[in-house]
Amino acid sequence: MDKTDLQLLGESTVDPWGRFIEIVRPFRSELWHYCKKLTGSPWDAEDLLQDTLLKSFASLSALSHREQPLQAKSFLFRVATNHWIDQCRRMKAKFVELEEGKLPENDAPDYLAVDEALEMLVRHLTPKQAAVFILMESFSFTAKETAELISATETSVHAMLHRARANLRKMNDSGHGNSLHRSQPPRPAVRPEIMRRFLDAFNRKDFVELANFLINEATFSFVSMSSSEYGKDTITKKSLNPYTGTKLQKDLFVYQKYLWGRPALIILIRTESGMMLNNINTLEWEKYKIARWNDYSFCRDFMKAAASELGLPLSDII
Repeated sequence: MDKTDLQLLGESTVDPWGRFIEIVRPFRSELWHYCKKLTGSPWDAEDLLQDTLLKSFASLSALSHREQPLQAKSFLFRVATNHWIDQCRRMKAKFVELEEGKLPENDAPDYLAVDEALEMLVRHLTPKQAAVFILMESFSFTAKETAELISATETSVHAMLHRARANLRKMNDSGHGNSLHRSQPPRPAVRPEIMRRFLDAFNRKDFVELANFLINEATFSFVSMSSSEYGKDTITKKSLNPYTGTKLQKDLFVYQKYLWGRPALIILIRTESGMMLNNINTLEWEKYKIARWNDYSFCRDFMKAAASELGLPLSDII
């Protein structure tokens, strides 16, 4: 079958994309942790990271004419910050600002661990104020660097940091910092007996039965690679192919568990050192069929966080 113009164009971007990934690799882990602090969720952090990488790569041609040097780290953090702020605006996120208190400008928030307070703090700040606080307190950006990232003056950056510190103290004094609200897990997306059948088919390595769970238009996505397999036929020839796929090799086992508030497939691998975490998958259902299957195995910072949360050692990618 002849390839379309779009496919040919896509092939021409493979090498530049690979080069881009190599350039940003030294900053990728730090960027993921920044996204996690912004969003408060490893799931949302991975989404924001992937959006940031795609938007950054897509904007390179438009920025190539700039005389000012384009530094990879600051560029990535700027794109992530602005994209998150835009998301908050689109979703009409409601951030409640606490009344500003009187604090000396050098009064750092050592009275409460920053990581423990971030989730509650972000709820009480505008997106831009939250970004300033996280950039400067957690990632040691200077006021000048932060101002450049969010297109603000140094004076306004200092003011936003001052307000964030004041709000953090108010929350600590009121006891809010130690009582973060945790929502209850959502209702299952599919009936338990359907999920049990799926898990049983996975653990029996029954490729035919697993394929029967897919709708014809299903998508299988490797999240970190921005790569997808479209359609049941393609998925069964690739990821669910017993002769070419590695997903269901004999030493892999799966169970379902709520992970950070979402139902996830926890995939373990038996090794000489014992059971290790190999992969995290999620499923999106339409009635009793799978419409989207997401694979997080290549999202290594996400996988490290999941392994820590589950108390399991993390295996290498297979």
